[in-house]
Amino acid sequence: MTAPLRLPTETESRNPQGNTPIVVVLQRLLMAGMAWLIIGMAVMPSSISFNPSKAYQIVLALTMWLPTLALIAMRPKRVVDVCKMPTMPWVIALLAWGCVSLAWSHAPHRGDEAMRDFSIFLFLIACHWVFGGNEARTRWLLVNCALVLAAVSVFDIVEFALHPPTDDRLIGIGVMGNANLAAAGMGAGLIWLWPWRAEGWRWVTVKWLAISTLALFILLTFTRSAWAALFGALVVMVLCRGGRRAWLYAGVICVLGVLGVVAGFHVLMERGLSLRPEIFAKSLDMFLQHPLRGLGQGTAFTIEAGNETLDHAHNMFAQLAIELGLPAVLMWLGIWLALGWRAWRHRHDALGLIVLGLWVFGSIAVEFDLPHLLDSPRPGWLITWLPLALSWTFARPNPAKRSA
Repeated sequence: MTAPLRLPTETESRNPQGNTPIVVVLQRLLMAGMAWLIIGMAVMPSSISFNPSKAYQIVLALTMWLPTLALIAMRPKRVVDVCKMPTMPWVIALLAWGCVSLAWSHAPHRGDEAMRDFSIFLFLIACHWVFGGNEARTRWLLVNCALVLAAVSVFDIVEFALHPPTDDRLIGIGVMGNANLAAAGMGAGLIWLWPWRAEGWRWVTVKWLAISTLALFILLTFTRSAWAALFGALVVMVLCRGGRRAWLYAGVICVLGVLGVVAGFHVLMERGLSLRPEIFAKSLDMFLQHPLRGLGQGTAFTIEAGNETLDHAHNMFAQLAIELGLPAVLMWLGIWLALGWRAWRHRHDALGLIVLGLWVFGSIAVEFDLPHLLDSPRPGWLITWLPLALSWTFARPNPAKRSA
């Protein structure tokens, strides 16, 4: 069942638990921090005099990390509640294993690596406060962030048309200043918009213009893994609606996909396989050298493939295997499969369909790009950690009557 695309009413947003004013202020600040985590990736310019990633992190610290720590100090029981969420014990174990691996890691800044693990933990706790089983608030946040991403994509597309880059691939700015990262972030925004039913012709027009703009952005990145991931996610999401119309829409998407492959076959094959088989083979060799412990989180390594020297494995599972060994791979694989199963069971709800779409998108995309899982906030978070946090809304039997 889908829900109309509209703002939450006062009744839907009300907090019936009688939180103190300071808690309410911190929760609202967290809402701003969550929006900044998503939107800031796309809007921080790369032309400022200092590192845009640093500026992004500073604002994020003020609007998310510090408020989360304050809320933890005021409401420590909520941390216990989060730790009891489905798969969360395994997430904690994975993050703890990453910290333990720093004992044998050769990372230049081990403290930074530990803080990356801690930031993931804080993010999941913050999501519990921000979303809190309140579907109206979750819908409002995701839809508006997606619309802002669509507006940013218009600017990027115009800039791309006026000043084409040397490799003719559209990229974002700042944290999204990479074609693969930008395609993942905009793909997540498209999936957030897709399931919601818009009321009124104005909202319908806005919704489909935003979806079309985001799709065009992804197309112009020429990130083939994102193309395949988005195609798979949309087909699954459409089929989950059920009925003849769903099969018709899925058929239309498949026909458009086939026509796109035929029309752009030379573009698809221009870069060949981009050395992915060679990179995976080298990654497997590195994993077999340290199959249990790995090299340690943050340890620098290089992979020689063809004429290129790479500092990552281009595959999330291979990257985990190299850095953290087999235990980390098994833990994340279990977490990811459990997430997919829970999303499938709730596929008839709008949020369940969004999580399922993100799960399919992420399952495909991370096989070829976005290798870093235990990292500071990046577009990869939007298709890995965010859907995991959103899935916790499923655990509440009556989310309409609960609030964070």
